[in-house]
Amino acid sequence: MTHHARLNLIMTATIIVLIVFLYFRPQSSGNAEYPLANEPAEVVRHLRIVKQQQEIVLKRQDGQWHLEKPVQIRADDEKVGKILEILQARSQQRFAKADLGRFGLEYPHAQLTIGNAHFDFGGFAPTTHQQYVATGDHVYLLPPRFALALPRNASDLVNPRLLIAGEIPVKFKLPHGEAALHDGNWRVTPQHAAETLNAETLKHWVQLWQSARAAELKMAAELGSDFVETGLINIGLQDEKEINLKVLQNQSSIVLLRAQEGIGYQFPLEIGRQLLDPNALVKQ
Repeated sequence: MTHHARLNLIMTATIIVLIVFLYFRPQSSGNAEYPLANEPAEVVRHLRIVKQQQEIVLKRQDGQWHLEKPVQIRADDEKVGKILEILQARSQQRFAKADLGRFGLEYPHAQLTIGNAHFDFGGFAPTTHQQYVATGDHVYLLPPRFALALPRNASDLVNPRLLIAGEIPVKFKLPHGEAALHDGNWRVTPQHAAETLNAETLKHWVQLWQSARAAELKMAAELGSDFVETGLINIGLQDEKEINLKVLQNQSSIVLLRAQEGIGYQFPLEIGRQLLDPNALVKQ
């Protein structure tokens, strides 16, 4: 082969490689950034997540997010806010929404609907380790944090506070006695308990209930057979509503199960015992 023939072959191969590169490269130019959505988070009222064949539905009402499915209970607004951040996401790489198998989107790992915007989460780019996310007519590359914001299950989105804002207790019916608010002061029965409980201790005990945050949240179906039901608690609220809790216990923790919602709030034994009995605060 002559020198000129080899040179022509090299040039032809170079042109072919360049054409292939231009064909397959993402639709980006310079530092251009592509927004994924144009819907402000403030106006969104509905959110739906489908992951591992589980559906989670949320609704914003009176400025607060609530789970609608599979349970109906107050959601953690901070965690929902992390999910909504995808509405402000921008990507420097965008592809036509075709050949979904190439992006791991033929069977999405997770699906997210926020208002009118829908997102499918696919595989990862081998060089950048960013994730392919499809929405509208395009596929974008995003950091994996947007998928990591999605919950493993519904309990991950429940507000961990045992009593949320607005749930102001005025009476407790406990397994071993009662405590009620009278003329601005808390009193307990049976009467002999009052001998060891002063007003400051009772005030601290009620504040413990109002600030208590579960170490872990569990759906009722997730509670194992090692948990034994040991009693019931009824909490009367200022607005005349009531909260009913089942007390379940194993060797290391106490769970207070909000029976109506089917959510269990799990606490270490020491904290659980303090919630169940104000005398436990005196014995510390």
